[in-house]
Amino acid sequence: MKSFLPQSPEAGAPSKTRRLKPATLVRRCVGSLIVLAGLAIVTGDLLAMLNGGDIATLPAATTPSPALYQAPTAR
Repeated sequence: MKSFLPQSPEAGAPSKTRRLKPATLVRRCVGSLIVLAGLAIVTGDLLAMLNGGDIATLPAATTPSPALYQAPTAR
């Protein structure tokens, strides 16, 4: 097993520490966000299954008014 503590004083020197390139850092951040989004979707699906698949608890979309579909009248 690898130790997290430095073996010698030189191992912990700032000049010897590893720095990530900006592109690698961005890739890791984007990858983490994708994984988090996937977990959120899976969690939502599991909660829906546990609730019997009933999504009626969510607010229903309002239906458009019938006045919008009336034919224009002659003037």
